Amino acid sequence: MANLAAAGCVFQPTGRELIGHYLIPRAGLGGVFFPGIIEEGVDVLSLRPRALSFPENHRRDYGEVWGFFFAAKPAGETCPTPDAGGCWEQYGQEKAYYGGEGGREAVAFRRRFAYRYTCRDGEVISQTRWRMKEYRLNRNAAAFRRAHPGPVPPDVVFVVHKVYRKPLIPPPPPPDSSSSEDEGSESYIVYPQLDEIMRRLTMGN
Repeated sequence: MANLAAAGCVFQPTGRELIGHYLIPRAGLGGVFFPGIIEEGVDVLSLRPRALSFPENHRRDYGEVWGFFFAAKPAGETCPTPDAGGCWEQYGQEKAYYGGEGGREAVAFRRRFAYRYTCRDGEVISQTRWRMKEYRLNRNAAAFRRAHPGPVPPDVVFVVHKVYRKPLIPPPPPPDSSSSEDEGSESYIVYPQLDEIMRRLTMGN
């Protein structure tokens, strides 16, 4: 994302825009995408959020930050087994995105994850402000099968992760809260120093 940050641009697309203007052309299904906007080859699920790189212009007040990461990953991959430190846990229902006006075939799916602090036996001891949305193409869709008829692509899924940390103080809701892109609000209570306290406990410093 270096090119984007250097230009002073802020990249904050909706889920549908991310799928239509990046994932679909990136997978060779038509259209043009601009390289350098999304960081590629990052194994988000195996990393702590603090280990990821976020552009300076994607940081806001009260600790809010976000970034986007692309990977072509093995189909059926799941989150690593929780260990001492933390892990990503899926929550909520999966959302399907359909192609075109009135399309009946899902072209992509979205899953949501929260990062939890864990103790040595893998037991979850606290949630954090870190969240992630995973957007992946439907490799069983007709358009995907036509574009990738070979034997290897069926074992690969194209994924973009949006990793973000919620602000300490939730921002007010937008004026138009009836947007079709609304992906559900989440109520939460945050103690300002909890993230840092739990990080030190789990990392032993």
